[in-house]
Amino acid sequence: MSHLSILPTVFTDLERLVQALCDEGFTVERSTKLQGFADDSHAVDVLAFQGSAMPLGWTKRENGTIVMHGDIQRISRQPGLEQLLQRVTRRYALLHAMDEVRLGGMGSAELILQTN
Repeated sequence: MSHLSILPTVFTDLERLVQALCDEGFTVERSTKLQGFADDSHAVDVLAFQGSAMPLGWTKRENGTIVMHGDIQRISRQPGLEQLLQRVTRRYALLHAMDEVRLGGMGSAELILQTN
């Protein structure tokens, strides 16, 4: 039997996370519930899913950290999900860097985008 797990993340900005998820092809819902096995569920600030894959949720805590909610047993069986989450993390980092440059937090900088 599987259940929903809560995992810490490096994310600190929900809006940037939503943008990264959308850029990587996820459908995103805000302020909803993530359903787990049987009656297990968690309220989440962001719910993301792609195709028939199991959805993932994120919640911002009072201390500013963002945690991910998901049925780890089930999502671990989804081919390509690990790579997709890595792409979301890289996209989030890129959006963060672009915001820093745009808002002047880095003084002057040159930004070179390179796709693989």
